[in-house]
Amino acid sequence: MTDAALGRLRAVTIVCPDYPTATAAYRDYLGYQICESGRVDAALADAWGAPLAAGARFAWLVPASGADVGIRLIEGPNTAPFRPYSAWGWNAIEIAVSDCDRAVAQLAQGPFQVVGAPAELGFSAGALRAGQLVGPSGEVLYLTEIRHQVPGFVLPPAQCLVDQPFIVILHAGNAASAIQSYADQFGNLGTDVFQFPVEFMAQFQGLPQDHPYTLGTVALAGGGYFEIDGAPAHIGPRQRTPGHLPPGIAMVTVEGGSSAAVPSSPGPLHAGATARRLDGVAGEWLEVLRND
Repeated sequence: MTDAALGRLRAVTIVCPDYPTATAAYRDYLGYQICESGRVDAALADAWGAPLAAGARFAWLVPASGADVGIRLIEGPNTAPFRPYSAWGWNAIEIAVSDCDRAVAQLAQGPFQVVGAPAELGFSAGALRAGQLVGPSGEVLYLTEIRHQVPGFVLPPAQCLVDQPFIVILHAGNAASAIQSYADQFGNLGTDVFQFPVEFMAQFQGLPQDHPYTLGTVALAGGGYFEIDGAPAHIGPRQRTPGHLPPGIAMVTVEGGSSAAVPSSPGPLHAGATARRLDGVAGEWLEVLRND
């Protein structure tokens, strides 16, 4: 990676039509802890290009392990719940768990719908077991138990039942082109793409269960990744109301490159940092934190 590369993953932001329900869900069923809350500052909303988000309630939640990678929930009372995999952009969050079956069962007691029962991931040779759920704002969660490392990757084993996010899943028109765009723009290394059926995703998109999706990954610092999935032809760009945040998973926050990394802290997400919004090839929003 270069000094301009995207650094560590810090947050995944979800716009919540029902903010109280979403906040309680992440606190009570994931065991996440609120370490910062308040209302979105007008200057920050302007930096995002979403001035109408100013004044909205937000909560920044982190796992009980003490990891400083977490979920930011932002109130969006006039935003309809996002339908999973209905548009390009950020669609899912992969979270490390210590026991996949137990974690899926726990979340299923709350406002999370199981769409993929716990199962071994066939490409991982027994290293990974995962289940998938849809959250109260249309976000998809992959709960992944990391039993041992997958060759070519550095994954963070969970230190509590539901630990930190470590992969964010992007839907793009062309996976290989999107991966190359991250290499060209930032210098973050990507993998070759491969094809793999994703049954629950195909169901959302009205495709046969064995539809082969083309996917690959882009490496961040600190064991974080973007997974990039190629969308079928009938899926297109995400629509948003001008002045507002995109619906569903609105943006992903990462640190700037190694020369301008933000000191890690479980406290306020933007402590000592300036935020800049960048757009990816599929229209995805990136919030890049820098301390210079």
